[in-house]
Amino acid sequence: MKIKLLTIGTRGDVQPFIALARGLQNNGHDVVICTSQDFEGFIRGHGVGFAPIRANMLKLAQSVEGKRMLGSNPFEIMKQMKELIHPMMQQMLDDLWTASQDADGLIYHPKAFAGYDIAQKLNIPVFAAHPIPIIAPTGTFTNPILPFSFRNRWLNEKSYHLNRFMLLSFKTLMNTWRSETLHLPPRSVFSDDLCVNGREIPVLYGCSPSVMPFDPKWKDRVCMEGFWFLEDMDWDPPKELESFIASGSPPIIISFSSMPLKQPDHVLQMTMEALQRTGQRGIILVGWSGMQAFGDVPENILSIQEAPHTWLFPRAVGVIHHGGAGTTAAVLKAGKPMTISPFHADQPFWARRMYELGVSTKPIPEKSMSVEGLVERIAALTSQSSLRVNSTALSEKIRTERGVDRTVEFIERRLHNHF
Repeated sequence: MKIKLLTIGTRGDVQPFIALARGLQNNGHDVVICTSQDFEGFIRGHGVGFAPIRANMLKLAQSVEGKRMLGSNPFEIMKQMKELIHPMMQQMLDDLWTASQDADGLIYHPKAFAGYDIAQKLNIPVFAAHPIPIIAPTGTFTNPILPFSFRNRWLNEKSYHLNRFMLLSFKTLMNTWRSETLHLPPRSVFSDDLCVNGREIPVLYGCSPSVMPFDPKWKDRVCMEGFWFLEDMDWDPPKELESFIASGSPPIIISFSSMPLKQPDHVLQMTMEALQRTGQRGIILVGWSGMQAFGDVPENILSIQEAPHTWLFPRAVGVIHHGGAGTTAAVLKAGKPMTISPFHADQPFWARRMYELGVSTKPIPEKSMSVEGLVERIAALTSQSSLRVNSTALSEKIRTERGVDRTVEFIERRLHNHF
């Protein structure tokens, strides 16, 4: 069966879909991931088909305008999205349609706005998918896109209605595209976006039920069997990294991935000073955060561009990171305590949740970061026994889950019921 996976965003929005694609391929399906051109090598390197989409979210995130938008609240983001993303959106819609016309089934990330509409036009099976439990309403917890949480089940469930209003600034563009390209009638902002052509859309979550509770009311509508981990292909670490790991005690890993820091040089200096004060060894993954280590770097610190989390995190004593879903899952699997410095979107949610589960120190957003705060958290990561015990126990549960395999079984069962 030809299955197209539609996803747009940063690496955290793409990597879990590669894991899912490989699981589907192992069961004999013809799978293609449709996403930004930036990820072609990454996807093809894992043996998965690729179709390019002109939507460079990473470049946008690194721009001055993008940084300003990412630092705003959800309503300010909606206000700015039209000006920043509208031109990109038209290209994205057209490319997703071109790439999907021969599909027998679709699996789409909500950021790939056209997934619903293409499935409606082609009248084929479709699944909504996300690494975060953000789609299907539940009273058990608040919509993770919100920077706060309710304790009321009714308010929790209603908070998921916000999802449809996130697309409000694109409604005219979307309906024009539906009319001119797909020859479909316009959609109302109040239409049910989890039902298409009279059928409910099943929801796939690449998340662990050991971390977030599965709502029994979801029944067979939602699949949440575990994280979609991508097992890295053979990777040979650079000699510099391998030597550093072998030369002393397990280091603290610091990574903000593709999150652009507002003051990268200042954060880097604070981080290095905190490591010096605590006497801890550290590896700084500069990624696309804007941090760059120049000049004399202390012997107890190594600065590198990136490294596979599955290789690096098990060799750490603790991890300080931005709170992306993929990075959080990788730290959990490695069984290491963490500190989260959340930026936006779901990251404050993961910061709260990890603290609630007792596997993380208190969060430390960039605007609140200080040498003293980092020293305090590094000390906790390396000496607080409850963090280590909780992290190890949760890791053992997560390692028994078969997120990809069970999700593929769910997909195939729903496909069989569709036809």
